[in-house]
Amino acid sequence: MSKIVNKSALSEIVGISERTLTDWQRDGLPVVYSGERGESNQYDTEQVIAWMIAREVAKFQVESQKDRLSRLQGDKVELEIAEKRGLLIPVGEIEPAWNAMVASARSFLRSQPDRLAHLLEVTDGVDAKRDLIAETFDDALRKLSEYESAEGTAEAGDQDLCAAAENNGSAMGGKVPVYLSRE
Repeated sequence: MSKIVNKSALSEIVGISERTLTDWQRDGLPVVYSGERGESNQYDTEQVIAWMIAREVAKFQVESQKDRLSRLQGDKVELEIAEKRGLLIPVGEIEPAWNAMVASARSFLRSQPDRLAHLLEVTDGVDAKRDLIAETFDDALRKLSEYESAEGTAEAGDQDLCAAAENNGSAMGGKVPVYLSRE
């Protein structure tokens, strides 16, 4: 329950000297009424206690330079361990596989307009045509989700990219090198 008190009473309530309360006012201690010369300031005990709690909590939220260094060193060790366990993949190893997948998807999708045009021409009804288009999209998404990895090195990724780019059939071409499929 909130109570309005003067500095002397507040000092007794919170167990802090009046001098410290004066110093805290410069740091933001809430004052309900700033008294004129010779008058006492007035404080809302609930607001003051909330301010004191927030001030103490903030002390623990500020990270010292030593704590930051320790945290960063710990993060570095965790990354090194994850890399040794094969849980991290260098960006340079991802790009060839990603390019192969994109080229393969592009090749598959570019092969579909002629096939779809023919099938749509002989398909009756809007719903049946919509289903045919949806099946084609689902097939493309399924093939992307089932994209398999292959044994090899970075050069294998380049070969897969070329094979995928040359593929103009309905199956997705290219395989992701096995070294990219770490778990």
